[in-house]
Amino acid sequence: MWLEPETYIHPTAVVDAGAKIGAFSSVWHFSHLEAGAVVGENCNLGQNTYIGNRAVVGNACRLGNSVSVFSHVELEDFVFCAPFMVFTHISFPRAAVNRREIFQRTLVKTGATLGANSTVVPGITVGAGTFLGAGAVLTKSAKDWSLMLGAPARQVGWVSAFGERVELPLSGSGEWRCRHTDDVYVLNGSELSRRPGPDDILRYVPGKKLERRQAS
Repeated sequence: MWLEPETYIHPTAVVDAGAKIGAFSSVWHFSHLEAGAVVGENCNLGQNTYIGNRAVVGNACRLGNSVSVFSHVELEDFVFCAPFMVFTHISFPRAAVNRREIFQRTLVKTGATLGANSTVVPGITVGAGTFLGAGAVLTKSAKDWSLMLGAPARQVGWVSAFGERVELPLSGSGEWRCRHTDDVYVLNGSELSRRPGPDDILRYVPGKKLERRQAS
């Protein structure tokens, strides 16, 4: 395995030769990283997590207990996976058929949150800052900053990078400013874009221990 300084691996965790783990990251009880797994800096992998071959976990990600990131799933930076959320990697699995060569890529963009017991099907993109509620089932790609609830999940609003409801409609025009970060969110039609404030909480600075922003 390839470990940067100040990386913590619990004695019960299994990290196969070839796995890569960045600086300031922690891997907790009974977790397993396969040989092709890549985990960035400042990540926290909770108890009983699994990172498969050709799976990528970006910088500053937090994985709750019993989260499995299978092959061909890629998390960008600052992704939060709550306990027991599920990625699937085959659309139509059968025990009698081996489909390892046709796994579909799933991309989770920077700042997204995937709620406890939620499910993300393969072959889709979870937009930047998406907030998928607890128990929701995401069956299609989600827009940046969208709040997705239900099974199947549907969009019911918008959520900021700080984690608060953006008080704008699902479509139309308008602006909303975050009082915590000074980010400005601009609604144009059915798309929401973000203009970061002077201290962008989703800008990752490599090579240094991360101090996460405190809620107030």
